[in-house]
Amino acid sequence: MFDTDVLYDSTTSLDQSSQLPEHLDAFFCPGGTPSVVRSQTHPPPSLCHVTIGPTDRPLYMVCLSRYIPITDAAELNPLELVLLEQKNLRRFVLAGICVLSRVPNFETVRRRLRQLHADATADPDSTYATSTLWRPTLAQLSALTAESSVVTELSTHTLFTCLSPKHVLQVLAAVLCERKVLLISSHVSVLTTVGETLRLLLRPLQWPHVFAPVLPACLVDCLHCPTPFVFGVHRTLASTALDVVQDSDSTVVVVDLDADGIECHVKPPPRRRSHAKDPRRYPDVIPDNSRHPDDHPDVLPQAVALEAALRVLVRPEVECSDDVSWTAAPAAFPDADILALFHQTWERMLDSMEEFSFVLADDGDSMVVFDSIGFLQQHRQGDGATLAFYQAFLKTQLFSHYIATHGLLGGLGERYR
Repeated sequence: MFDTDVLYDSTTSLDQSSQLPEHLDAFFCPGGTPSVVRSQTHPPPSLCHVTIGPTDRPLYMVCLSRYIPITDAAELNPLELVLLEQKNLRRFVLAGICVLSRVPNFETVRRRLRQLHADATADPDSTYATSTLWRPTLAQLSALTAESSVVTELSTHTLFTCLSPKHVLQVLAAVLCERKVLLISSHVSVLTTVGETLRLLLRPLQWPHVFAPVLPACLVDCLHCPTPFVFGVHRTLASTALDVVQDSDSTVVVVDLDADGIECHVKPPPRRRSHAKDPRRYPDVIPDNSRHPDDHPDVLPQAVALEAALRVLVRPEVECSDDVSWTAAPAAFPDADILALFHQTWERMLDSMEEFSFVLADDGDSMVVFDSIGFLQQHRQGDGATLAFYQAFLKTQLFSHYIATHGLLGGLGERYR
């Protein structure tokens, strides 16, 4: 438990949207950083960013943490005094400052906090490094909370540094099929950035379920959630999290961001008898010989072509090395090209469904109806993985929300230009 002071509130209203979320203190050190350390050397400071709050209205928080040595004999117990005198083993207490925002401008806030840390450390009159009672000046607070012209600073670079294009596509397929997805990393900020990047790559589709790319230790039981989720845990909590996953009654896709690994943990339901329904009349039933294996990741339609295009974008120096027209790769990571590639992919996928969607109107009310049987019938002759993907995708809340709000009529491209 931490003592928390709200030093500066830039919100102008006192409505519920400006209130701090519950369990906020659990996210101050979600990577398992202890609040008290006994050491002969000064533990290093840390800087991490996390996403907290509800999925539809998140808060983005950047935390600068440091350890303060406790040297006053009045604040040390007898054992700590002995350890200090005989072994120079000092007690350090965690302290820090966090900045919350409604927009994911992580890099701007991180840069400001790094500057604050450098200035306060270099100031000979500052108690920043020696007292838990230190507070930033009004000028420093104003610099931290100044408005930024940048709305979002998310880059896909971290995602493609952690995962190969093939694994990125498998994770996105799992998200589109509304699987339970668990991210694991040794770095809190990586969990946050990867989770937010996955949501960014889905646009214009929107993840409608629980989203918490960083779960602190006190909230690991949230992995028992019966609905789809995107959760992340620090490596120190991986063993506990995997124990929960093993007991899950549904598919959980575990993504190891440190080792570029992806694994499906499944308790498959009883297999239906293949002759229960004629797949020619009921294409929603996949024949046994074409069923996508339960223990394999979901596969996006046209995944091979999409993976090839991504490889050219993220590592052109390898994929284009024998191309006579290739020149040196640009220094900047191709975020815009990657976002455009995924937008075009979802556009083609959704446009292929347009002819199977119908608007029913009555007395001014209307609703969109999708002919899933007809659509699946069209794909029955294709590979089993694609058919399995569409079977799962058409049953998702993500897809239902999209057709309810956009109707799949009139062309996706026209609506977003």
